[in-house]
Amino acid sequence: MSNDDLQGLGKTIKEIPFPSRFAVEVNADCNLNCSMCHHDQMVRPKGRMPFSLWQKCADEVAEIDPKTQVWFSFCGEPLLEPELLLEMLAYGNQVGLQSLNINTNGVLLTNEVAAKLVVSGVVRIVIGIDGFSKKAYDLARCGGDRDLVYGHVEYLLGLAKEMENPPEINVQFIEMECNMGELDTFKEYWLERGATVKARNMLSWGGRFDAHLEKKDKRRIPCPWAMTMMHVFWDGRVPRCPGDTEGEDSVGNVWDDSVLSLWQKLGTYRNLHLAHDFDALPERCHDCTDWQVGIADRIRIRDNGLESVTAT
Repeated sequence: MSNDDLQGLGKTIKEIPFPSRFAVEVNADCNLNCSMCHHDQMVRPKGRMPFSLWQKCADEVAEIDPKTQVWFSFCGEPLLEPELLLEMLAYGNQVGLQSLNINTNGVLLTNEVAAKLVVSGVVRIVIGIDGFSKKAYDLARCGGDRDLVYGHVEYLLGLAKEMENPPEINVQFIEMECNMGELDTFKEYWLERGATVKARNMLSWGGRFDAHLEKKDKRRIPCPWAMTMMHVFWDGRVPRCPGDTEGEDSVGNVWDDSVLSLWQKLGTYRNLHLAHDFDALPERCHDCTDWQVGIADRIRIRDNGLESVTAT
């Protein structure tokens, strides 16, 4: 993203009364060890979200803003708990949530699971792939199987094509050194098969990784992640932002407080962003470059040709 684009994005960021995106950690474990992910550095306990905690979250979000994008993803692979995930989706639909979304690495997206997901009421399924060649895939998605995942996604797309109102199937490509030069081939392959290609820069996860983004020539803007998104760990804790993966700056727990009240508590950090008082933010924010990658490109084929839209 150019500096002009970044500044343009910054002008659109403002305080909102409720998160536009609400990320739920179905579980905190994962079956891969991806090179761009912090998961192998995690020290907090891993577990699965109790269904009753999800019910509390879903009830509160649905009451305040049922259009909120609810994402079943954060620091774990949701398909490690397929039955729980499907139960959570069913309850979300029951209480009127209108934007249920899944983020998965696709390894466990078997034909049986895919058949259940496409009719679950989910509106978008994002599969992180990040490579066209086996070499690039293996370097990015450590422990995965490129051909297996490609087959899973192609089967899912086939199911979606038979539906009147299918979920949007996104294949994600995070641009990194290991997959340099593969994006065009990746796009051509998946667009031909009916997928939406989601291309984005690598996150630093709160400064834990060198995302190869240059900060010195760019004027910092309020972080789009911190300004729009709220996360809930499997145990109910609410971290400051997606970069606070251990919850070291947690503002409380959904078991004990309402989603709205916790969002208001996070306003302390949002106010600092809006005031451009970035030095007053927690120390890890000083090395974080994730404020530069709050937008991704979604490329898809429509009746009138290729369409590219920006999306968070």
